[in-house]
Amino acid sequence: MSLLVGPFLVLFLLLWVAAFAVWIWALVDCIQVPEDRLYQSGTKLIWVLVIVFLSLIGAILYFAIGRPVSGGRSTEPPGPLPPPPP
Repeated sequence: MSLLVGPFLVLFLLLWVAAFAVWIWALVDCIQVPEDRLYQSGTKLIWVLVIVFLSLIGAILYFAIGRPVSGGRSTEPPGPLPPPPP
């Protein structure tokens, strides 16, 4: 019996670490989006709350339906540079 517990414990630990890494990745990715209008649906606050409270399921939802298509970067070209200081 104890010979079966070891591999299952290791597998469970690896899956938990992977789920935690995906959760952190989603949270950081969500926080780094500069503007709310870039999200496919919702706002930054909504997605952070979904990710935090729903954990792995929230992270999967964020990557599936909430993540900005452009990876969080604006699709508009940068505006003109401000004039140099006097």
